[in-house]
Amino acid sequence: MGSASNDDGGTDDRVSVLTFDLEEKRYCVRAESVASVLGVADDDPLAAADDPWNAGTLSAAGERVRVVDLPRVFGSSFRTAARVDDPKLLVFSVTDGDGRYYGWLVDDVDVTRRVRPASLEAPHMATTHVKGRLEIDGDEVVWLDERTIHS
Repeated sequence: MGSASNDDGGTDDRVSVLTFDLEEKRYCVRAESVASVLGVADDDPLAAADDPWNAGTLSAAGERVRVVDLPRVFGSSFRTAARVDDPKLLVFSVTDGDGRYYGWLVDDVDVTRRVRPASLEAPHMATTHVKGRLEIDGDEVVWLDERTIHS
C-alpha cells in the first residue's frame, strides 16, 4: 500500500482528512465536511439506544445533533461496557430534513492530514460506507464516506 502522505512536490491533488480512532483502528473523513469536534461528558443514553445508526440527539451550542454511535456500528462488537472514558463527537456541517446536524461518536480524534485521493485502495468488501483504504504515516486508515452514512 502506497503512503498517502509522502510529499513529492505536487500538492494540488491533495485533500485534507481528519483522522480518528474506533477501538484499535484508524479512520478518516474529509476534513472540510466536519464543522467541529466536541467532547461528550455523558454518552450513557447513546450507548443504551436500540439503533446505533440513530443513537439519539444531543444539543451543542444551541443546535441539535443527531448522533451515529460509530463504535457500535464499526467496532468489533456492540461493546458498551468497554467504551472509552472521554469519547469525542464529530459534528458535520450538513443537516438533515429537520435541521439537525449529523454527529459521529468516536473514541479519539487526531489531526488533519493532507492525502492524495489517488492513493486510495478499494475496500476489501462491497460497501457504500467506505471509500477505501490508504496509508498515513505508516498506519492503515479506512476512509469513511459521510454522505452515505448520513443517508
